[in-house]
Amino acid sequence: MSGKVRGDGGVRDTAPAPRRLTAALSLDTLFGSLGLFSVLPILGLLLADRTGGAGTGLVGAGLFSYTASAGLSATLAHRWIARLDYRTGMLGALLTTGLAFGLFPYAGEGWALCAVLALAGFGVSVHFLLSRVLVAEMVAGGVQRNRVFSVLLVAVNAASAVGPFAANLLYEAADPRLLMLAVALCYAAAAAALLPGLPRGRRPRPASGAWPVGRAVLARVVRSPRMRRVVLAAGLGTFVYAQFFSAFALYVGKEFASPAVSAALIAGPSLAVALAQTGVTAVANRALRSGAPPFLLLACANLIFGASMVTLGAGLPPLAGAVAAVAVFCCAEMVFGPMTNTAFAELPIESSMEAFNLRQLCWSCGEALGSFAGGTLFLALYLAGDGALYWQGLGAATLVATAALLVAGRGSPGP
Repeated sequence: MSGKVRGDGGVRDTAPAPRRLTAALSLDTLFGSLGLFSVLPILGLLLADRTGGAGTGLVGAGLFSYTASAGLSATLAHRWIARLDYRTGMLGALLTTGLAFGLFPYAGEGWALCAVLALAGFGVSVHFLLSRVLVAEMVAGGVQRNRVFSVLLVAVNAASAVGPFAANLLYEAADPRLLMLAVALCYAAAAAALLPGLPRGRRPRPASGAWPVGRAVLARVVRSPRMRRVVLAAGLGTFVYAQFFSAFALYVGKEFASPAVSAALIAGPSLAVALAQTGVTAVANRALRSGAPPFLLLACANLIFGASMVTLGAGLPPLAGAVAAVAVFCCAEMVFGPMTNTAFAELPIESSMEAFNLRQLCWSCGEALGSFAGGTLFLALYLAGDGALYWQGLGAATLVATAALLVAGRGSPGP
């Protein structure tokens, strides 16, 4: 495959990505994300309504079942997935998720609800992994990969901006049948849109061993400063990124009485990414063409993430501080999301499947730890009247840690 990392770590291959593949993945991501984001914003409510609001344990178990499965199940099942060709694996994953969500209204017991949500998460996980590996293996060069990953991020955010409104329109209290039928149809449409662009008979390169990430690759990460910096920068950025859906969401819900203001602040990044991602990608790709390693751009995104946290703790009026922080956060997200995929695709790992298993493990750990910190430490400090201390501490730690990674990497080229 052309476009893998060269010895000097440069990223200068600019051959255009296959148009049919890019178009198919874009439509697939748009339809699938529309289905997913019509469910996720109200998934807790859906679970609570099934128990009359009394089953808080079921709500937590259901959310955990989906989240854990969507985050890690494909990585854990990588040996089985590697035996499938892309058409079978990706189409099967989409239809599995659609079927699982379609069955949700008819799962009467708590264990059945958790089972269908875990099944839905499995399909999401497999599709995400295979789609990113497919781009890594079929698109040559970091610049073009970053462009494709950016297009997919635009599709995700366009759908996530519309999905909550679709949920409000289609969901009737305690009767999710119409909503879940629409979600299942979205996944069927995603599969139909994807079919023309998938290669026939092509399989991902398998990992080097029985584990999702082999011992040899882990040893190389430990020994290689370039690989280690990418993993650390991605994990740090994911930890801070997770604050938006944990600490910031809690802050908005408690600080602002107006549902319209809260919804606008939470939906703001999705709309901003959908509108501005193309311009940010052009700037990032110009930097890649000039020889900047993906790690450097990841580090820049982390510095901007840190600035957004500092903004929240700067003592501005609550609405002004939240709006400013969201604006800064959006700038970081538009660089960080695609560049994380690009950076792991460019790592000198023979199997793209193994490289993205490493990416998924890194992302899942950062997201889990970040969500835990945002949902516990921030809430405790906020209730004690010291919420600003959380933002200040997290922002300062992010800036210092990123600066340390940049200083450590000055003497050697990035991957």
